[in-house]
Amino acid sequence: MYLILIFSVTVASMADISRFAGLTPGLFGYITLVVFGSLLLQVILGRIFKVDADTTIITSTALICSPPFVPVVAAAINNRKVILTGITIGIIGYAIGNYLGFALAEILKNM
Repeated sequence: MYLILIFSVTVASMADISRFAGLTPGLFGYITLVVFGSLLLQVILGRIFKVDADTTIITSTALICSPPFVPVVAAAINNRKVILTGITIGIIGYAIGNYLGFALAEILKNM
């Protein structure tokens, strides 16, 4: 977990915030909508299916950030039982996302 924290700090320190100035407002709005919309959808579905808060937090971390960040968040919420759930959901998300991304690229290419 220490190496993941070092990696996170290193990646965050390489961010060039000045590049956001040239970002199209429409693109920025779209990215914001996708990230927060998927989080909102996940919370709503968690409420409907009565999923506990820790599992919802871990799965949203796995899907939005990536599976390596799951142990860090699990340690922060003091619930290590949800690590396996988060990593499993993150890997499934990677697999489904890759196929959906490829399919969408093919659909858009053929339009």
